[in-house]
Amino acid sequence: MDEVTYYPEVRCEVQEVVPPLDRIAELRDVDGRLHQINVPRSMIRRHGSEPYLPVGIVKIDRRKRLALIEFPVESGQGTNRAWVGFGALWHEIEPVTA
Repeated sequence: MDEVTYYPEVRCEVQEVVPPLDRIAELRDVDGRLHQINVPRSMIRRHGSEPYLPVGIVKIDRRKRLALIEFPVESGQGTNRAWVGFGALWHEIEPVTA
């Protein structure tokens, strides 16, 4: 069985805004609600071609495979936390050798 390591970064879409140093990170929570977070350009991290936003992990629900994340700043919708599926988090898979 492989071992999966999850990191406190969530996959997002990135929209450019004015001034050009800022970006809007967009992500959807498990209920499909869109969250738009205005962050400095340097905050967006890339793993391969995918952009990720660093977040805080507040709570894990292993049974439902969900993570309650906290945004680095309040979203444009007035929220600062959202539930996302484990698949939205940046992760690495390593084979376990016996």
